[in-house]
Amino acid sequence: MNALRLAWKNLRHRPLNTTFNMLLMALSGGLITLGFLVSTQFEDHFGKNLGPAELVLSAKGSPLQSVLCNLFHLDAPTGNISLEECRPFLNPRHPVIAQSLPLALGDQAMGSRLVGTTTEYGPWYRLQLAEGRWFEGDFQAVLGSDVARKSKLRIGDRFVSDHGLAATDIASHQHADDSFVVTGILQSSGTVSDRLILVTISSYWSLHHEEHAEGGEPHHHGPPCLTNEDLAATDGKITSLLCSFRGRNVQSLNFGRNVNENTGLMATSPAIEINRLYEITGNAASLLSNVAFLLVFLALLSLFISLWQAMEDRRYELALLRFAGARPGQLLRWTMAESAMLSLLGILSGMIAAHLLLALLNPSLGLEARYGIRPDRLFPGEWLVPLAGLVAGMLAGLLPALRALRTDIHHTLSEG
Repeated sequence: MNALRLAWKNLRHRPLNTTFNMLLMALSGGLITLGFLVSTQFEDHFGKNLGPAELVLSAKGSPLQSVLCNLFHLDAPTGNISLEECRPFLNPRHPVIAQSLPLALGDQAMGSRLVGTTTEYGPWYRLQLAEGRWFEGDFQAVLGSDVARKSKLRIGDRFVSDHGLAATDIASHQHADDSFVVTGILQSSGTVSDRLILVTISSYWSLHHEEHAEGGEPHHHGPPCLTNEDLAATDGKITSLLCSFRGRNVQSLNFGRNVNENTGLMATSPAIEINRLYEITGNAASLLSNVAFLLVFLALLSLFISLWQAMEDRRYELALLRFAGARPGQLLRWTMAESAMLSLLGILSGMIAAHLLLALLNPSLGLEARYGIRPDRLFPGEWLVPLAGLVAGMLAGLLPALRALRTDIHHTLSEG
């Protein structure tokens, strides 16, 4: 305790040096923490939302846009595809495709995306209901847990949807005649489904019956499309079809290429596109980490120089302490405690600042909603950052401490 008290007094005695070194350590610790917080949660979020999807069938366009839209609901659809083209892939006895999940996208309600799908959605993503039941007809909706919490809607409440993915005052009147009733609320899953509103695809078609009529396309007048079999028996358009394969073989490996070459659909591998995205974000994270480690080196170098100069300035004081009976081990502990305290305080300040920065940016950038980045979470091994800072600080103070121990007591005292 005496060593810590003395170290604190010495740090307060040199406020400018202490502040500068602490800022360097805080900046380096903050950048390291920020980089790992963003990269680990970002990758975890994307990994959890892939589900069993091994292929995305959609309208031709950008493959990455298709994956971001249909799996992560972060982009706009590339277009619509006809059920006539998709019908073979909805067949449960398809030789290559084991399961498929149709999606109809493009509308939203209360700032959350409206997803037209079938009852296969729940088993596909292994979702459970917290309240109510799944939709059993058109204009029935199942809310994600975040949607229910923010909208305060309960079972039996009604709401209207907006045309398009951006909520506007004008758009809010477009579907006012067709209100949805809440029949179920999902349990929180920590996935993008928490912020979605699930309805039948036939509800989607009914919402857009005027557009279909103008475009000369038929719209749904029959019973609701609850299952893939119901959907396969109708005509219309959807946004995409998520597919999983029966196994890893030559047929499944070549399936996407065959679809791209022989149909009007675009087949996209989510794994390939996400790996490309990871390469981009990984390079940015690596750059941030390299800058952070460079700052760590500069901070430790500055700390070393500062302590070395402090030992020079305090040679007479240290000699007096030795003459008064202070043991070499005590001087060593005092000096290393000073550097360790400075390093640890700086690193901890930077780590706290990184979490606070994410908390401040979260509302405006939608970090949690869009990318699953939460400021209140720790990344795996985060406790190692202050430990590493503590050890590095002690090592930075080791050489100045050893030099202080080699001080010639009689020569120093005689010089005054």
